[in-house]
Amino acid sequence: MNLYDYKNGSGIFIQVGAGAGDLDKRANCRDGFTELVKYLPRERVKKIILVEPNPLNIPLLSRCWKNYPESSIHEIGIVPASYGKEAMDLYYCPLDAPHYQVASVNKSHVQKHYGNDCDIEKVTVPVKRLENFINEVTTEEIELLALDIEGVDAEVILDTKFDELNVKYLSFEHSHLGHNRDEVLRYLERCNYAFIGSGVDYNGFDYLYLNRRFKTPFM
Repeated sequence: MNLYDYKNGSGIFIQVGAGAGDLDKRANCRDGFTELVKYLPRERVKKIILVEPNPLNIPLLSRCWKNYPESSIHEIGIVPASYGKEAMDLYYCPLDAPHYQVASVNKSHVQKHYGNDCDIEKVTVPVKRLENFINEVTTEEIELLALDIEGVDAEVILDTKFDELNVKYLSFEHSHLGHNRDEVLRYLERCNYAFIGSGVDYNGFDYLYLNRRFKTPFM
C-alpha cells in the first residue's frame, strides 16, 4: 500500500531518530522516512520536524535537508517520563562510527549490538518526553510520526497519550520492542489506532498504524 497516492494529507512530518538522513553510507544512503518525503510533490510538504540527539550526525542531516527550508532539526533525545531528567547520557560504541546508528540513552541497547567488552563512550544531551515535544512544535495535524528511538521505543510509546495527539499515521520499529511487544500493540489499539501494514523502514522493520479518527480511501 502506498500511503501517498492520495492528496489529502496535512503535509506535516516528524521523524524521531533521524540519524544522517539519506547520507549514511553504511546504510547505502537510504532512509525510508527521507525517501518517502522527498518522493512527494513539493506542494505536499508543509513542515518537516527532525529529532536527532547525536551531535555527530547533525552536519550530514543538515545537508540531507538543505533544499527543504520547511525542515527543522532538534538536537534532543526522546525519553519516557520515568527517566525524570532534563539531560541524559547518550551512549555509543566507536565501532559504530561514523553515524552511530545504535546510539541510545539505554547503555544495554548498545552492548546488545556490540558486546559488553565494547569501549562505550557517551555524550550528554537534552531530553524531552515525546508528548511534550510534539505539543511544543506543532498544534496542527501530523500526517506521519516515524519513531526509531534505539532501545526505548516501547517505553516511549507506552508513555505517550496517543489518543490525545493529532497524529494520523504512526510508524515505529518493532524489532526492539522485546517483551513489551504485545503490551505496546494492545495499547495502540486502546488509543484507537489500527495496524495496517509495514511502515517507512526500507528493510521492513517498522509497523504502520492509522488513527481511526481519520477517514482515508483505505478504510
